[in-house]
Amino acid sequence: MDQFLKSLLARKAHVQSRIDEEQSRPVPDSLRLQALKKLKLRFREQINFIERHNRHAGTTLIPVVRRKTVPIT
Repeated sequence: MDQFLKSLLARKAHVQSRIDEEQSRPVPDSLRLQALKKLKLRFREQINFIERHNRHAGTTLIPVVRRKTVPIT
């Protein structure tokens, strides 16, 4: 499996654990939850794109556009 794809899957799992952790709090922060869920959706879209592209074209390098990251604390 592609190293970048593994990294995306690990990041998505980490974000999911942060979502679960936030939801288990007595009073979850709705803004933090919204940001984490959007981040998880972006990871899922990237993973789906890579898997779909690799299924149809074999192994090809896919250019990745990196965005400025905003730390979520």
